Amino acid sequence: MGCVKNEVPENRVFSLDDLANKKVGVLVGTTGEIYAADYGTDSTRLQLEKFETLAQAVDALLEGSIDAVLTDDAPAKVFARKKPSLRILNEIFKEESYAGIVAKENMGLLDSVNIALIQMRAMGVYDSIFDAYIGGQSKYHVKTDSVTGPVLRVATNAEFPPFEFRCQKRGIVGIDIEIARYVANYLERPVEIIDMDFDDIIDSIRAGKADLGLAAFSVTEERGQVINFTDNYATSKIVVMVRSGENESTFQRIKDSLFGG
Repeated sequence: MGCVKNEVPENRVFSLDDLANKKVGVLVGTTGEIYAADYGTDSTRLQLEKFETLAQAVDALLEGSIDAVLTDDAPAKVFARKKPSLRILNEIFKEESYAGIVAKENMGLLDSVNIALIQMRAMGVYDSIFDAYIGGQSKYHVKTDSVTGPVLRVATNAEFPPFEFRCQKRGIVGIDIEIARYVANYLERPVEIIDMDFDDIIDSIRAGKADLGLAAFSVTEERGQVINFTDNYATSKIVVMVRSGENESTFQRIKDSLFGG
């Protein structure tokens, strides 16, 4: 007797209203998890499935074990470009802003980082970074100066392209990493990028194990009670990813296998 192939179920989510009682993937420790937990009424709650990385959530969506994934729009677009069998709903689930984080007692560093961020905007560095990683219009990268001051330890989670992710040729890269390099140059300090679980970054900053956190942190009142946010450096939207019903193209699979990240 031949084996019966398990088929991925058809997409059932076409609007925000369709999320009621559906299995929805969220990343642990993110605002998407918080917003999703509060969404709907007692009869329309989401069935949350929690994942450590966005890649794991996307895999579960493609396999059909969940119905949708809530995540930020920039990384959602990255995955949708690579996987034609994904699409992003037009409706926005939530809008928010990104900022870096520093310890409450480290006001000197907070002021210095904010001045560096202002300088980045004034000199057009922001636009160059975002054009490179989101628009794909350049290959701009911040060069690290040769300095001998105390190391600036920057905590991140390299699972959230295009803000931070791993590249085969250059290690951990992304928008936040370029910002970290610029800030370190401004402070005349060498930079060390520390990759860790997203959920551990705030505790590491508070414990003094890292100086600055850059990991597409959404600004929330709850987080602001235990750490200080830098000035906002990006705005974002939480969106809904679902299956499109289109198979991933052979060309894309070959391209991914040949060129990687």
